[in-house]
Amino acid sequence: KRVKRGEFPIVDHVAGVTILFADLVGFTKASAELHPNFLIGLFLRDIFHEFDELVYQHGLEKIKTIGDAYMIVGGLNHGEKLSQQSQSQSAKYKHQKPHATNIMLMALDMRKALDRINQKYNLSFELRIGIHTGPIVAGVLGLKRFTYDVWGDAVNTASRMESNGVPSLIHLSSEMHKCVEGMTDVFDFSCCGKINVKGKGEMTTYLAKPRQ
Repeated sequence: KRVKRGEFPIVDHVAGVTILFADLVGFTKASAELHPNFLIGLFLRDIFHEFDELVYQHGLEKIKTIGDAYMIVGGLNHGEKLSQQSQSQSAKYKHQKPHATNIMLMALDMRKALDRINQKYNLSFELRIGIHTGPIVAGVLGLKRFTYDVWGDAVNTASRMESNGVPSLIHLSSEMHKCVEGMTDVFDFSCCGKINVKGKGEMTTYLAKPRQ
């Protein structure tokens, strides 16, 4: 809408958002073994459809997919209104940043969705999820195929949390952990200590394991 009104380029400075990257572990290997009509036309289609629905329910913003990777941002204020279920869940953590809480609940629901789709197609994929919170620049650039994208150190850090993560667990920066450490009724948190992160040096990170 802003582009249609003649506002271009669009550059928004956002003081604080929460960024999630998720990746299907083993997807590249499976691409060489399974027919694309099955792996992409059915399995990946169903997974991304479920994720898109969850983004809407949790009032978040889907930024893009890259292959089998899925990127979400909370706090841009472009997301749809929360569903009643998500409002109820988020209300328990009203002392925390809403977008940080919603991203964590989104991560939990993404795992559940993958379990359902895995069972449907008799597969065993796992999700590797990384999350960070911080300031970004968001906007629309280029001349064709306009898409709203995000840039900045916070985006790179979230990506590193995912790539350095553990399958089936949620890898958090220390900044993200501070935002959601009160969610102990939903997650068990454990400190990874200092790990060496490419482009960042040593960082203290945390793993979040959903409670059964």
